[in-house]
Amino acid sequence: MNSIRGETVALDTNVFIFALRKEPNFPACETLLFDKLNEIRVYMPLQIFLELQWNLRASEMRRVVRALTMAQAVTWDYAPAQIDLIRQWERHGARKGDAVITAHLEVAAIRYLVSENRDFLKELTALPFTVLSSEEAVRLLSEGGS
Repeated sequence: MNSIRGETVALDTNVFIFALRKEPNFPACETLLFDKLNEIRVYMPLQIFLELQWNLRASEMRRVVRALTMAQAVTWDYAPAQIDLIRQWERHGARKGDAVITAHLEVAAIRYLVSENRDFLKELTALPFTVLSSEEAVRLLSEGGS
């Protein structure tokens, strides 16, 4: 993998929260959201959008939407995830929210999820996408040239 530049990438809820709240343990989240988003296309599934609304204040949600305007493109997917796929991923050991996100990404054929939730790697094998930390994503964008 040379770069994720120009790819359609999903950003997990925690990436947005850590970026907005300047989480000192995850500085790459802020770099990705505010400095590198113009190099990727973002896929926003319903589950992540709902989780953001549940966890962020209105002012923070406005900052999310403003940041997303900087992406090459944003695909908003308001369709609920397919129940049969959610159940399939739960049978494979995924927690409910992770199973829903995995089902969304699988149907949309998204190749990358940026997440600080390493449980995606621990609880699930044979994911239909690659899980990258924000640090890995920023490094790939930086190494990928222009």
